[in-house]
Amino acid sequence: MTNLNKYQKLSWCHAALVLTKKVPIGSTSANNKLKDMLLNIGSLEDIYNQSFGMFPIEEGIKAQLDKSYNRLNFDFKVVTIKDPEYPRKLLSIEGAAPVLYCRGDLNLLNADKTISFVGTRELYDPEHVEHGEIVIDRLIKAGYQAIVSGLAAGSDTLGHQSALKHSGRTIAVLGTPLDKYFPKENKELQDVIARKHLVVSEYPIGIRSFGSYFANRNLTTVGLSSEGVIVARAGDKSGTQHAIKHCVHQGKQLYALENNIYEPEYQWVRKYKDVLKIINR
Repeated sequence: MTNLNKYQKLSWCHAALVLTKKVPIGSTSANNKLKDMLLNIGSLEDIYNQSFGMFPIEEGIKAQLDKSYNRLNFDFKVVTIKDPEYPRKLLSIEGAAPVLYCRGDLNLLNADKTISFVGTRELYDPEHVEHGEIVIDRLIKAGYQAIVSGLAAGSDTLGHQSALKHSGRTIAVLGTPLDKYFPKENKELQDVIARKHLVVSEYPIGIRSFGSYFANRNLTTVGLSSEGVIVARAGDKSGTQHAIKHCVHQGKQLYALENNIYEPEYQWVRKYKDVLKIINR
């Protein structure tokens, strides 16, 4: 850990705590516990020192982490709930991630007018894709400062790419650590967003990803949106349902492109009809 910069050290400590099960991760209850530890103990490094002061970390885990961080070829920053850069929007959200790993423009964390664009990975119909791009273009022209999404295939990718195409800003919230690319075909897009916009993860470099991590990141995706969530297209079993529930729970406006109302099997459209606004072509 001696050759690491201050942000890498913090991330290294966090990863060590996760791998040794000293600190949970990947759920709202885990985020609440880490938040309490940060507020009562101090920094991630303080928590690490308290946890391993008398019982040093296993050499195997230490070597595994050192290898991961020695391979890093990019810079990143760590923002915690104790830092002034931490998103004001997340402060009032129960279970929000208290630690964010960031590549790019940190000013976007507190952009005033933001909106999430999410939906199925299986967004193939050209008319649905075209409608989504038109909506993103309108939002940017209307002064929205960032389009927030999860960099998954399909709808998320459309949201990010449309923002770039129409000279807008975008925030990608990952379900993996910053050094991973999922899906792999979005590697170039992720790197472009990291250089010119913002990529965010709550997961420290050096740990594996699980399916629950992708579901959990929806809390951050919705939390970073001030103006609500737009659903491009989503079935009842889509992972997008996590974002929809977070949106409603956070009291933010839920939108959907009109293609969703023409699917009789989409029960969620009827379930949320009283709070849902349809965006027509």
